[in-house]
Amino acid sequence: MERVVVIREATPGDVDSIYELIKPFVDKGELLHRSKDDILDHIRNFIIADIEGDVVGSMAMKFYSEEVVEFRTLAVKQELQKRGIGRMLVERGLEMAKAMGVKKVFVLTRSEEFFRKLGFREVSKEIFPEKVWSDCLVCPKLNHCDETAMIKEIE
Repeated sequence: MERVVVIREATPGDVDSIYELIKPFVDKGELLHRSKDDILDHIRNFIIADIEGDVVGSMAMKFYSEEVVEFRTLAVKQELQKRGIGRMLVERGLEMAKAMGVKKVFVLTRSEEFFRKLGFREVSKEIFPEKVWSDCLVCPKLNHCDETAMIKEIE
């Protein structure tokens, strides 16, 4: 029997699960480190994929203005990847962003094809100076970034 994936807003009770979910990706250098305190401070910006009470995916939204938001900390448990959970998280994020009046969503990613299928297109990182000054300066890959900036305009 197929287990049902529920996409929902995260709660403070999900902090430990989100932390443990993203830790392997942080350890491999695929995501920036987020402390439990940081996750808790920004818990209202997270949505999660939940299967029977188990957090199997997460994504956070970071607002740079009332019209521009970044999707970040997108992670799905390794054994459940390629099953549409990441897509469900991004699609829910897009719905939420549209409802809030956001005009542009951007990501920094190594998964260009995944985001291209969801309607994102490549752009120059330099059009997001706020991102560069807030997150990139503390990234260990600052001078040799291997991520691609992608954007989606919301109609």
